[in-house]
Amino acid sequence: MRFQEIRHLCIRQIRRLRFSLLPLLALLTALTPKSSLGADTLTILSGAVQKAEDSPAVSSSYEFLSGDFLYFSFRVAGFKTRTQPDGNNEAKSISLAYEATPFDEHNVALCPPVAGIIDTELNAEDKDWTPNREISFVLPSFLAAGSCRLHLKVQDKFGNEETSRDFPFRIGGTRVTPSSNLTVQNFAFLRKETDRDPLEVAAYSPGDTVFARFDIVGFKVGEKNTYRLAYGVTVLRPDGKPFLNDPKAAELEQDAFYPAPYVPGVLQISVPPASPRGQYVLVLHVRDLLAGTEYETKRAFSIE
Repeated sequence: MRFQEIRHLCIRQIRRLRFSLLPLLALLTALTPKSSLGADTLTILSGAVQKAEDSPAVSSSYEFLSGDFLYFSFRVAGFKTRTQPDGNNEAKSISLAYEATPFDEHNVALCPPVAGIIDTELNAEDKDWTPNREISFVLPSFLAAGSCRLHLKVQDKFGNEETSRDFPFRIGGTRVTPSSNLTVQNFAFLRKETDRDPLEVAAYSPGDTVFARFDIVGFKVGEKNTYRLAYGVTVLRPDGKPFLNDPKAAELEQDAFYPAPYVPGVLQISVPPASPRGQYVLVLHVRDLLAGTEYETKRAFSIE
């Protein structure tokens, strides 16, 4: 066989091999993940802590209160796509997973995490599209004032990447000091039950109703963050004799996802019109039924 014939035969074999590999090369190219928006790594573009759905992000000084709804929205970029040939069109798909959890300043989760999946197919015109998600939480009923954060974690299943970011927010309202022993904080006499500010001088008139508010701190928390508390009240007249004796004024028991840092208590005492004037002493007796401990405090008010 002449040299020229051998040369042509080799060229034909190489061409056959090249064309036989084209479908495989096309499939590998299609299955190779590609980044969105030209980003090289998975990125949480933006996140907003909000007080209402579709509202602007709250300011750094805004304070949520116990029992409020907290809304959060975020956007992700830098995720990988997989392209699968579909005739003359190319359909791209993404697969992301996310989990968001709010934490208090002691790194204790306030609520169960909210998790979700973003599995979406994109068209050619969606090349600059980035997914946006909105989620919400109900804050615990008893939550002490302080600095908190929302931790967001996003995973790109196609790109085998994971990223996370923290978004700060503040809690206002009740302020307590952590205690290892049962105690009462923030005791206040009130003119009306709905008053937020305490009386500077705890003075009432005959026929009034004495209102008082306080927070129980330092109690034991059991399984499922259960607490069991009770309190009673005794009021002594100016002559030292009993004016009121209610040893079982209230019993409080509840379990929750978040361990309550305090439990509020209230008192309401009716003062008959014929009550003698002078200084009265209120004796508050608190019991932790789980720990078997007790605490007592005395507060004075006057009938004028």
